[in-house]
Amino acid sequence: MREPVELPTVELSVVLPAYREADSLRTLLPGLVPVVQGLSNRYEIIVSDSMQPLDDTAAVCAANGVTHRPRTGGESYGDAVRSGILASRGKYVLLMDSDGSHNPKDTGKLWNSRTLADVVIGSRYVKGGNTENPYILILMSRVLNIAYRLAFKLPAEDVSNSFRLYRGDQVRSLSLVSNNFDIVEEILIRLVYGPTKSTVLEVPMTFEQRKAGESKRNLPLFLLTYLSSMRKMLRFRNEELEREKGRN
Repeated sequence: MREPVELPTVELSVVLPAYREADSLRTLLPGLVPVVQGLSNRYEIIVSDSMQPLDDTAAVCAANGVTHRPRTGGESYGDAVRSGILASRGKYVLLMDSDGSHNPKDTGKLWNSRTLADVVIGSRYVKGGNTENPYILILMSRVLNIAYRLAFKLPAEDVSNSFRLYRGDQVRSLSLVSNNFDIVEEILIRLVYGPTKSTVLEVPMTFEQRKAGESKRNLPLFLLTYLSSMRKMLRFRNEELEREKGRN
């Protein structure tokens, strides 16, 4: 009887949430694929796209040899992130934007720091980091980051940048509920205060202007979402702290 063949373990999963980003991916993927191949020969790249085709993202993925996977549950950014994470198989999961704002060359900085912390954040706000966003967006981002950092005592300067490397088992264990860009903060808060008690490290990166297409951020909705999310996450944090007290 033939022995079962053990499939090779995926070491690195790169997850890119996407919504009508074919033009950006056409530029991004040819640069990203060889960089990821240089990091590990056991990798996968997953583009978590809209539920139904809205452009030729699937064809762009096929042309570059990466996995195209329609998201499930809805069309929100949160659905794309959840779907991509749950589809991943890697020991490490690297989440990055599909609009080109996260330069593939910076992935090596996160990967090379993977043994130093459970979460490695590509940070705009540590020494050596930078952002090309307009002044008003930088101001909003700074205020948001300060508010979350102080409210939750998070050990990071840049808590809202989605460019991060996670331990796969930790991030796949989360039950994520946020539907918009606040899912980025939710992931960090649940990892830091949840059962994993994840450690965090920041490495500098430059947040670049998107390469094509239009931003999907709705600023009024963006602000309302974050206020609601902060209340929910404060409840979660306080409940976890109470559980910790009960165990001690």
